[in-house]
Amino acid sequence: MARRIVFQMCVTAWWVCLLGDSLYAAEPFYQGKTLRVIVASAAGGGSDIVARLMMRHLPRHIPGHPTIIVENMPGAGEIVGTNYVYGKAKADGLTALFATGTPINQLIELPGIEFDITRMPIIGGSSESVAAFIRNDKTGVKSARDLLHPKSQIIIGGSGYGSIKDVSMLAALNLLGVKNPTYVTGYGGAGPIRLAYERGEVNFTQETAVGIARSVLPWVREGWTSILYQVGFLDGKGNVIKDPAWRELGIEAPSIAEVYRGIYGKEAAGPPWEAEKALIGGYSLTRMMAVAPKTPPALIADLRQGFQAMGKDQNFLREWIKSQGSPPRLVSGDEAAKIAVSILKAPREAVNILKKLALP
Repeated sequence: MARRIVFQMCVTAWWVCLLGDSLYAAEPFYQGKTLRVIVASAAGGGSDIVARLMMRHLPRHIPGHPTIIVENMPGAGEIVGTNYVYGKAKADGLTALFATGTPINQLIELPGIEFDITRMPIIGGSSESVAAFIRNDKTGVKSARDLLHPKSQIIIGGSGYGSIKDVSMLAALNLLGVKNPTYVTGYGGAGPIRLAYERGEVNFTQETAVGIARSVLPWVREGWTSILYQVGFLDGKGNVIKDPAWRELGIEAPSIAEVYRGIYGKEAAGPPWEAEKALIGGYSLTRMMAVAPKTPPALIADLRQGFQAMGKDQNFLREWIKSQGSPPRLVSGDEAAKIAVSILKAPREAVNILKKLALP
């Protein structure tokens, strides 16, 4: 009897040791594997540049250090690529999405959407701070308060119907009560809009902190351009916060909420404010990396861990600053998911405003 007990104890100990050695020796899932990242926009654009910059550094921080390949899948305002990862890619952690403005696209129910961003685990994201500026020599507008009484017509310069840039400007002017601005769009991006602005074809637009620092500040110093307000960000609780980047550039840019309060003496409220707030959320999660629904939680954790660690990588930070002109504002996967949900909670009346503003 005693011998049997001793034998059983030895066998049990042997299995425990064997199991421990197996667990210890197990390779990370991503070791030797390839992670395919679908960029939902065209090659060479802003999102593609940022995606490729991130993907050069991310493999070092994912357990197992996978190879990452980037594939562009543009179409229908980034809907094609997002639909693919959501509904067609395997939920095996080996395909990820990199897209811009996804929650706003879903909110305003653009045609062709087959995805639900709340079901896609978000690995991480980034925010872009933007501010509006105007030709004061053409309009007489030197501060946001002056928008209500311009000396000549305000002419908005936009990228394209339905873009977050265009809808954001239109929603802000709608909130502030600016009457009948002229809207000229189809320029495609910041560079062509800037040229049209210099030529006087348009006199009001908005850009990121990077674009303003590089191209617009000289016009401000020359005295013929005024920066009116910053859009700001939403935090994980849905509160509007200002971006300190503007103060670092020497620009005291009020938030759109502060501008409203200064004009009307009360806090912004109602559907026009909820519409603007949704767009503020859109810039709070300008770009995001996500995977298909039902991706195993352990793989989501590995990818999120890598994304967070990348944000502290000095080599990554140096390349980002060299490329983008200022440090990144990265958003964790958990925070990004909360921002996406807060955007999609916009009241129906606010959604209807945004849908109307997105139409030609």
